[in-house]
Amino acid sequence: MTEHTFTFGFRPEADPAQAGLAREELQAFTARWADILDDRSVPMPTRQHGPYGFEYARIEVPDLRATIEFLEYHVGLQLEQHTDEYAYLRSDIEHHCIELIAAPHREDGWTTAIGYSVGSEEVLEQLHKRVLDAGLEVLELQERQKGLCANGFAVADPNGLIVELFTEFHEYAEPPHIEIRPKDLVHPFLSTPKWQESLDFYQNVLGFLASDHVVGSTTFLRCEDRYHHSLAVQKNKEFFVGHLCFAMKSLDHVMRLRARALYKGAPIASDIVNHSASTSIAFYLHDTKFGPRFELCDAHRVLTPEEHETHRARHMPADPRNIDVWRPAADDWGRF
Repeated sequence: MTEHTFTFGFRPEADPAQAGLAREELQAFTARWADILDDRSVPMPTRQHGPYGFEYARIEVPDLRATIEFLEYHVGLQLEQHTDEYAYLRSDIEHHCIELIAAPHREDGWTTAIGYSVGSEEVLEQLHKRVLDAGLEVLELQERQKGLCANGFAVADPNGLIVELFTEFHEYAEPPHIEIRPKDLVHPFLSTPKWQESLDFYQNVLGFLASDHVVGSTTFLRCEDRYHHSLAVQKNKEFFVGHLCFAMKSLDHVMRLRARALYKGAPIASDIVNHSASTSIAFYLHDTKFGPRFELCDAHRVLTPEEHETHRARHMPADPRNIDVWRPAADDWGRF
């Protein structure tokens, strides 16, 4: 039997774009020949790690009580703590997934911060260093959030959105005793005129990994929890948080909350969508008074540990069928 040896050169000090390409090519090669190569003989380059997963959004709303009632009935969240100034709602064991701030001066809700947990103090230190190395200002966590985690810091993204990063987010012993509720908050969807700057920040500074691209339009980025995307960034003429995605326990529960929306006349901004990227089926609620759209989905794709390390992002053309696979034609852009 003839034995072959392969040698790879990988220079971490190279240009980040070239280094990323080299890493993707090596990962693709290893995955292609895994049945032949002893993968222990092909050392994978050590990659930088990003946050573990998306935990919460902080939203300023003009009517605190009405927003709480909307999220309880139409999204299935449980109110845990509130005053006249703020409220915490949760979907599972994590302390909260939505923090509402009373802002009677606003006409519409506005998302001011997003929070991501980090898997270890070591990774948090690495993130802190990369933020400083990028010349960005390290900010303190919101005062209440300091008491809900072990350690952390915040940083403003290129759009001014505050990103809070922290370890050991507080948890409840049990999830809410509500049958129809989300099991997780999966991702925010950001629309921004600073698309390339935002991608550079989230990928090269915070360490998110690209899962898929809709060319010239949207990039889907994932964290260490391996959801297909824990963040989506879309090119737009103005900045706003477009939606927050909640994963329900089943498609049946998605449809039951859709039925509630129809029954109460709650605005459905986009009806049933079969996502090409995440393979989830979802619909979107939107009343501007309560903030961004709320996406309720089933079966958002989770990559395997192996896929998480070797996945190569697709570059899909800007076609409605690459957003919703049930769209019948390339010009069917309505109803999104």
